[in-house]
Order: sequence, then C-alpha cells, then structure tokens
Amino acid sequence: MAQVDPEDDWTALDDLVALHTADDAGELRRRLLCFADGGGNKADAFEPWCLFQKVHADEPKGAVTTALLLLTDRRWRNATGRLVRQIEESGLVPDEHLDLLAQTFLAAGPQMYWEAPGDWFAGPAIVLDTDDADAIEDQEPDDPEDGPVVFAREVRPPLRRWAAGRAVRSDPTCWGALARRARQVEPRGGAAIIHGLVDGVDVLTPKAREVVLVLAQSWPHRQVREAAAALRNAPEPAAAPASVAITRRGAPTPPSAQPSLF
Repeated sequence: MAQVDPEDDWTALDDLVALHTADDAGELRRRLLCFADGGGNKADAFEPWCLFQKVHADEPKGAVTTALLLLTDRRWRNATGRLVRQIEESGLVPDEHLDLLAQTFLAAGPQMYWEAPGDWFAGPAIVLDTDDADAIEDQEPDDPEDGPVVFAREVRPPLRRWAAGRAVRSDPTCWGALARRARQVEPRGGAAIIHGLVDGVDVLTPKAREVVLVLAQSWPHRQVREAAAALRNAPEPAAAPASVAITRRGAPTPPSAQPSLF
C-alpha cells in the first residue's frame, strides 16, 4: 500500500506516479478514490485510457467498474466524452456491461454513489499519545455493523449523451422514455439526453425521427437545436448525372475515386 506524507504538497506528478504504479485494477480504484486530485490536465483523455488499458488489457474482470470510476473522476472531467467512446470501442467491456453502464448514467441524478470494499479500511488501529490511557481502554470498540463507505461520483452531461445514444441504438422503441427522462433530470443533463437521441436518430422510424427532431429544435439549449436543425435541413444526396459514362473494365481509376490518406 502506498504511503502518503500529509505534510507534503500533493502534486500532479505525485498523482500520476501513484496511479500508474497501482499493481492491479482493485488498487487503481482505491487510489482513484482515496488519493487527492493533483491538479493535472482536466482535458486529457489519454492518461485515463492508459490506466484502463494497463489493468484490463489482459484481465477483463471488473472492467466495467474501473470504467465507471474513471469516467466519473474529476481528474479528467473535460475529457469524459472522448474517454467513454474510446472505452466503448476498445472491446474491453462486454456489450451487456456497456448497456448496464448506460442505464446507470441515465437513471442517476446529478451524482451516483459507489460503495467501497470494506477491506480498503481494514488495518491496525491508530494509537494517539495521551495521559489518560485508562480512558482509552474503557472505550467501546467501533460497531462492526457501521454503514458502508460510499463515494459520490459526478454524472456529467457527456455521459448522459453517450448513454442516450447507446440506449436508442440498442432499442429504438425507447426514445419516448428517454424524452421523458430528459424532462426529469437537471437542465444540462436533460439537454445531453436529447442530444444523444439526435445522435441516434438514424435508427428511428420516419415518424419517430421527425418527432424527436422537432422536440430537439424546441429545446432550450442552443447546441441541441443546432444539431437537430442540421439534420432536418440536410440536402438530399444528389443523383449521379445520366451523362456519366461507365468506365470500361481495366481502365485506370479516376483520381477522385482513388483512396486517400487525407
């Protein structure tokens, strides 16, 4: 177990070293929750991704729990959207666990609560110097049935947006329930859910698609309105000109059809 000197200032470098030297996923989770934020780059999605990959590339067990704690950590609060997509695309978290994660982010309030394992806080008693040793001996021991230790985790709007997009792609019929949920949560979270619906609007029936886009265009948040307007006003794909000749077999590919790296 890492030792932390409370007399020293805890820096971003200290935090970086502490997290990257965790031996396994369980120890990484403990350090994420019990160690202070050293004040690193809040928009850095690379560091949490490296931490996630390090402990779960060869050990998939518990990957969804580690993902949840990384995604709700304030250390990288401005990288949440990029990080959740990277974790989703990695294949390290099973689809059914990703669906459960999405449901969790949709059902939660502004914060969710995660219960820490009891053995995190097991250890030798702390002995204080005192002249009244008899008084200490007479004290009742702590009740072993004390409540569990829980940590509050922030559910930021990018998580709700991702969750809504994943939910509607998994089950297009849930769009109505998501629209209702958007009206129940805090304004920024509600806007994110509607934005996620817009992201997945291509899987809806034409009628449902129109209802969702009309709803989004009337939503108070500008980015949601703009996203919906861009889809409703998108031009239809142009048909190929009738005069285009068919290239004979074996002829060189036109430059415009050649693959490009850019």
